[in-house]
Amino acid sequence: MTRKLFLLAMLTVVGFMAGHQPTEPARAADKDAKPGSYVHVVIFTLKKDAPKDEAQALIKDAHDLLEKIPTVRSLKIGPPAEKGTPKLAIKDFQVALAITVDDYDGLHKYLDHPMHVKYVEKHEKHLDKVLVYDFVDPTK
Repeated sequence: MTRKLFLLAMLTVVGFMAGHQPTEPARAADKDAKPGSYVHVVIFTLKKDAPKDEAQALIKDAHDLLEKIPTVRSLKIGPPAEKGTPKLAIKDFQVALAITVDDYDGLHKYLDHPMHVKYVEKHEKHLDKVLVYDFVDPTK
């Protein structure tokens, strides 16, 4: 029950964030962000009929394409950990990606970059579900 409530709460937050467009004053405040303070997390769930090597292709192409985008400060990508947080770690996905950028503008330059567009176009046909979490790390 607790896990279901947690998942529902997270989906509600993500839904709210997905529909929220920052106003210009919020964007101006983002310019004061410190290096690597924006974190962009993507959780990929593949279609049942995706090629068997699609998870590995997502990982390889992230390193070959996304990691080279100038605004990306760090990139981590991989499958669910075999041993995760007991009773809480969710493993119903095939690949998770986390990148950091400096600020809001850096995120949008990443999203609009031709290598990101190529990555999405290459893999989107094999994706059943994509969850995106963007947050700011105030300590960076």
